[in-house]
Order: sequence, then C-alpha cells, then structure tokens
Amino acid sequence: MVAGYTACGVTWVDPAEVKRRGLSRYLGRALADVRAALAAEAEPLPAGVREHRVADLIRSSLFLSLQAGLQVHEQLQRAESIGGPRSTNPAWLPRALVMTSLASDLYLSYKALRQRAREYPELVRPRDWELQHERSATRIHDAAVSLSGTLIKAGQLASVRGDLLPAAYIRHLARLQDRVPPRPWRVMEAAIAHELGGPLSGVFERVEHQPLAAGSLGQVHRARLRSGRMVAVKIRYPDIQALVRADLAALEVIVAALAQLEPDLSLRPLLDHLEATLPIELDLDHEATAMARLRHALQGRDDVLIPEVVAELSTRRLIVMELAEGIKITDRTGLERAGIDPRGVARLLNDVYAQQLLELGILHADPHPGNLLVQPGPRLVLLDHGLTLAVSPELVTAMSQIVRAAVGGDVVGLIDGLRRAGFPIGPEPDLGTLLELAGVLLGNQAASDAASLGRRLKAAAGEVPVELLMVGRALTMLSGITRELDPELDVLQVARAHATVGDPGP
Repeated sequence: MVAGYTACGVTWVDPAEVKRRGLSRYLGRALADVRAALAAEAEPLPAGVREHRVADLIRSSLFLSLQAGLQVHEQLQRAESIGGPRSTNPAWLPRALVMTSLASDLYLSYKALRQRAREYPELVRPRDWELQHERSATRIHDAAVSLSGTLIKAGQLASVRGDLLPAAYIRHLARLQDRVPPRPWRVMEAAIAHELGGPLSGVFERVEHQPLAAGSLGQVHRARLRSGRMVAVKIRYPDIQALVRADLAALEVIVAALAQLEPDLSLRPLLDHLEATLPIELDLDHEATAMARLRHALQGRDDVLIPEVVAELSTRRLIVMELAEGIKITDRTGLERAGIDPRGVARLLNDVYAQQLLELGILHADPHPGNLLVQPGPRLVLLDHGLTLAVSPELVTAMSQIVRAAVGGDVVGLIDGLRRAGFPIGPEPDLGTLLELAGVLLGNQAASDAASLGRRLKAAAGEVPVELLMVGRALTMLSGITRELDPELDVLQVARAHATVGDPGP
C-alpha cells in the first residue's frame, strides 16, 4: 500500500503522499512503456509496424492515466469511509471503477492486436505480443498492490499457472507471492491490541514492527511472549472483510460482462474459486483448528513441521503460533548453501502431499512457495493454513484410483476414477484429453497447449466440482515447484506408495 487510513482509532493516511506516489508510479510506467515501444530492433521493421505500435502505446497510456487517477481516488475514498466522515458513494464503487477500467484496457488492447494480426498479419510481429503482455502484466500487478485484498489473492492464484499465462504475467504476478507491501505497524498494533483486549505489553515482551510476511488478507510479525517463548503473530487487516465483499460484488459484474463480450474468455472458474475460499481464509479461528488437525495427522513424521497454535491468545482475527523459520523452498542457492539437496526436497514435498491427499484425507491446499520453508534434514515447514481442508472420502478413493491407473496404464480405470472424482464425463470421452488432464492434474507433466486443453476439457467434462478444483490447484502449484527442484522426479511413482485406498493389492 502506498498509504493508509484510520483503523482502530489510528490514522495513517497522508493524501498528499498518496497523490505524489500515484503520480510517480504513473510517470515511471509511462516512460517505461515508451522506451519499450520505441526500442531499436536488430532487423528492419516493415512499413506501418512502428506507427501501429505508437497507436497501441497512446491507447494504453490513456488507460494508464485513468487507472492511476482511479487508484488514488480509491485509496482516499477508503480512508474517508473507514476513518473519517462517511462518503456518499457506495463503498464498492471506487474499487469497481478501477477493476472495470483495467478489464476494459486489457480486453480492448488484445482485441485490437488480434484483429490486426488477422487482417494485416505483416503488421504484427512477435515483439508486439511481448509488449502487450508486459504492459498488461504490470497493470494487473499495480492494481493488485493498490487495491490489495482480493486482487492480490487472484494474482497469486494466476502466478502459479505457468502453463496458462505468458512469461511476463508469471514474472510480475509472482512478486505478489511474498512481497506484498505491508500495512504500517501502528495500524497493526492497534488491531492486535483490539483482539487481545488490552495493550500488547501485557502479553508480549516485544513484537517486531517489521513483518515477517505480508499477504493479501493479513500479515505476520515475530514476537516474544513474556514467558520467553518465540512466536509468530498473524493478524488480519482491520478492513479486509469489507474490501473482499466489495471486490467480489464488482468482479461478478465484470465477469458477467466479459462473458457476453468474449464467450471464449472464461473467468468464472477463478471467481468461483475466490468466492468459495476467501470466506474460509478470513476466519483465523478456522485456520487455527485446521492447523491443529493437520499437525495431529502428521505427528508420526519428524520431517514435517506444522506450527503449534497458542489457543488462549488466538481469535477469529488473530493467531499466535510457534515461530517456525527456514529457507524458502524455491531458493535453490539457499538450499545448496545450507547443504540441502533440492532433489531430496522435491521428493519429500511430493511424499508429504501424497500422504495428505491419498491417506489422511486432509490437505494443505495453498502450497505456493511463500508458504513452504525447508529446514536442514530436510524438514518441510507448512505455513498459512487458511485453505487447509478436509478431503471427502469419495475424492480420496477416486484420486487413489487415478494414480494407480495412470501408473499402470489402465485407461478404463483412469476414466472411471475421473468420473468418481467428479468430472461429468460423457459416454464417449476424448481419451487424449483425459490422459493429458490426468497428467496435469497429478503434477506429472505440463500441459502442451493449456488453452486448447481447457477448451477440450470443457467439452469433454463440463463443469468441475469446487473441491476438485481446489485439489487440482494445489497439485498444479506442487508441480511447478517440483519442476524447479527436480524436473526428473517421477511424481506418480512417489504418489503410488500412498495410493492404497481401494487398492485390491497384488
């Protein structure tokens, strides 16, 4: 966040600073766009290419100016609505305007480029697509950082889909995984004190003002209890529930409108996922219970750590837990420097998740790299359990069958397992699509053409249950991490050792 608002009686907004930083960000982006569009290329360009690039740049710059102004207005409006006199505007309107402007910018830009490529292919070079991807990715990133809340969560979700999105999107949105701008300490201190029912000094010897991590819904601070025990303090942002409600309402309108304008563009699954998961993640009491349940389920393993919750200090908006530190799982250099073999980490990661899904029926369903740490051993640390969920026995059985069938090359068993998992597969399925789907779902391969796969999947299987989507999202993230650590690992063979539910045996 570039500035703040009044929360729990603490004011931290500076309108002049909000406007100054908004202008600075706008000018920086605009200059970067101009340099990129006008940069010299190794080969001479056909006549008309540069002129069309300038036209694209002008249209994009107009939208950029509009978005910068709307983002500043939204931040000031949020400050007024939370900390000062109530605005006459609906709470959701400024955020909806930012998102609508962003959606219009991206839609019109890609539409114009596609139409030009279709009618005048000689005027569209690969560089034109690169420029558009780069501009669009930075716009989405900046809007997410400015609005916080739901858009950051959506960006984090999109950033792990390297099989679906161009590299520019992955590069920019990956910055949302663990580098979300934190809220000022004085705001979070007041929120913690409100949950504790008194000053922090009554519970803590000290709390570090700089957060260990800042996320889309809250942030975490290192602290020492008066007993001397080191803990992590996770506190929800004071205003986040209202922001999420406003964002989901605005996104409903935008997604419905885009579906009418561009039927092939399906954003409904992303919105469905956010609507299903965000209310769960906002309830830290649910998260504390899920942590305790998974910690108990994995208590027989000394190579996994789930932080212990200090229950008497935790509420629906606050969790105080055991402090667990380590090396970020995708930091190969850090792992090797600590004498930890990345290949061993990849095997451990997949073994732990296969046991959760295929034996225990409980899954840490948000394994993005910021939530996975590694200690020497190796020992895997699982953080952020807002999406840790119970997996239905029916899905556990179905996933076990899918794994066994995929390993054994049993096409009939694979189709039956996918049906049991919830895919409404017709009587004459596209076997090629289903085989590729199983490989992607189980993290054993990347989609060769993800857009084509998505269209074929929709035709072959229709709508997919939310529970399976959440499991599939988790396995997709695991697949991406595994490919970074050990691209040669046979994930299916690791999973097969745990796929015993319903196994008829030798």
